[in-house]
Amino acid sequence: RSSGKAETVVPQALDFAREMGLPTGLHWYNWHQIAFDDDYPHYFPAHDDFEAGVAELQRNGVFVMPYINGRLWDTRDHGLEDKAFSTVALPATARQESGEPYIETYNSKEPDGSPVRLAPMCPTTPVWQSKVAEIVHELTRQCGVKGVYIDQIAAAKPMPCFDPSHGHPLGGGHWWNEGYWHMLDNIHAAIPHDAMLTSECNAEPFLRWFDGYLSWHWQFQDQVPAFSAIYGGTIQLFGRAYRGGTTRDLALRMKAGQQLVFGEQIGWITPDILESTNGMPFLKRMANLRWKLSPYFHQGRMERPPILQGEVPNVTADWQWSGEWPVTIAAIQTGAWRIPHENRLALVFVNVDKKPHAATFDLDLIDYGLSGEHFAVEMVGPDTPDATWQTGRRLKQTVEFQPDRPFALEIRPIPAPGKSAPSE
Repeated sequence: RSSGKAETVVPQALDFAREMGLPTGLHWYNWHQIAFDDDYPHYFPAHDDFEAGVAELQRNGVFVMPYINGRLWDTRDHGLEDKAFSTVALPATARQESGEPYIETYNSKEPDGSPVRLAPMCPTTPVWQSKVAEIVHELTRQCGVKGVYIDQIAAAKPMPCFDPSHGHPLGGGHWWNEGYWHMLDNIHAAIPHDAMLTSECNAEPFLRWFDGYLSWHWQFQDQVPAFSAIYGGTIQLFGRAYRGGTTRDLALRMKAGQQLVFGEQIGWITPDILESTNGMPFLKRMANLRWKLSPYFHQGRMERPPILQGEVPNVTADWQWSGEWPVTIAAIQTGAWRIPHENRLALVFVNVDKKPHAATFDLDLIDYGLSGEHFAVEMVGPDTPDATWQTGRRLKQTVEFQPDRPFALEIRPIPAPGKSAPSE
């Protein structure tokens, strides 16, 4: 992710993509002339060089996804002036029982130093539905971006609305989600077929309409990948909050390792990672391995991660989610992903520590949903030639897991003599 004018963002993103050697997604913030969380929703005009920057990036395999907010209108939407809020937006705001609009403040300030006061809009109203659709249409059709990130839709709570002129039941109800569903249906009908839509966090009601969710909130001790286990392969999950501190490098390794085995798209990281002699090589290997395994995360589903036998230590780092934020995980992260219709499985292993650790796994491949008695096992690494051997349904192996060497075991059935390979 990066922020600002193309003269800064484009060279940073191109340098990052060249170093990675992979197709790269760019989450572009502050591409517009207005300040962040201020004067919404008047994103246009963009910075003068935005369209040219988008074209250059996408010619070079960097897919641009700019930020917009899908929920808020600034009550003073032209500096300190009320440009269109009272005349256009106010009738379409979500209203309290008193009749007043809800107001939210974040960290943004007006030119006089006062907080920017933002009003959540009612998603059932034609005013708001058409405004968001207009912005997305301009970005995809005129500016040519390959995706649009619509903030807060899948993150913020519904606001009970008591405006009878909106035509929905007063107070709370399913109408809030239905309003966004209708909006997103219309947006999809109008944008290019290869353009994607994403949103913040991971609210279940919007899975059908978004192609990706920014899972940056997943920063907690003892978190489990329940959402990935249920919805993996249905929607792409991307991004963690990668931050600083004295344990920055270890925290990066832990988050990236967890992202890989959880099936998330690795990243939402700033270009200054290029300056990290420890973080960048690890991130590159992780991304390259995920690229090789990408069909599992697009078409497959999560299986139970392999359990390791042996003394695998824990590692702890400050993830800096809110102040000091220590998180402890196992030094070796494991995951399993299966593509049912192809009867194949990938077991994924990442040592996030800086030391090697030995451990054993002992698996019955039938427990992982595979069918057959004879299997080919291929070791897949990010930057090494793959090695293949054969096994029966029981796969037992002791491995010394090396730091900076994530790998996967890709397993497929092979026919016994005179038989075809089984399939589901």
